[in-house]
Formats: sequence, C-alpha cells, structure tokens
Amino acid sequence: MVMRHSIMSRYIIVVLALVAAVSAQSHYGHQQHYQPQSYHHEEEHYGPVHYEYNYDVHDDHTGDVHGHKEARKDDSTQGEYYLIDADGHKRTVTYHVEGKSGFIAEVHREPIKGYQAPQPQHHQYQPHHEAPAHYNYQH
Repeated sequence: MVMRHSIMSRYIIVVLALVAAVSAQSHYGHQQHYQPQSYHHEEEHYGPVHYEYNYDVHDDHTGDVHGHKEARKDDSTQGEYYLIDADGHKRTVTYHVEGKSGFIAEVHREPIKGYQAPQPQHHQYQPHHEAPAHYNYQH
C-alpha cells in the first residue's frame, strides 16, 4: 500500500509540474514574442488648393457692420476681416499662413470720424387679451 501511495504521489507531482510548466511557458512566451506596434502618421496629400472669397455685411437695423476676404494658393493663405466695435472704432485683422507657420495676424484699430452708434428703437407694447373661453360659453 505504501508503494501505491508513493507512485500516486509522484504521478500527481509530475502532472502538477507539467501543468505549471505549460502555463508558465505560454505566459512568458507571450511576453517574449510581444512587439509593440509602431505608429507611423503619414500626411495626406491632396491636389493643389486654390480659392478666394469675400463678403461684407452692413445692417442698418442692427448696426452690424463687418466683412471678410481670404485667398489661398497651395500652402499660402492671406486674408483680412474687419468689424465696427460698439465704441465706433474699426478693427481690422490682417493675417497670413505660410505652410505650417500657423496663423500670423496683425490687428489695427482706428476711430471712425462722425460715427454714430445705432440707437435702440423702442416699440410701444400693446397688450392683446382675449376673454377666457368660459366667459363666452352660452348656457
């Protein structure tokens, strides 16, 4: 009986050792074969870019006065926009972008001679009340 017990113990020890070895090998094997992915950002290139646009707004009712113009040819962009501030100064921003230089701007501010800010228009409120429906009900 002692011999059987000894053989069975050895058998269990061998099986557990094999299980431990296989699980350790797959665990470490995974780490040994791991290679981090390399990320390569490739810039997308499109065809030549050319455009121009402009607009001007002059709304007497709201006093909104502003405009914008811009032109682009490939990697070069130039533009300008302006607006009239509430205090009567004209603010003009001239800008350009060359390749990856970023947005480079110059701001100019000058008073407008004889500028009068638009005056608010007040309208007389005239309430309109209808009689509730139950007063109009005929018995």
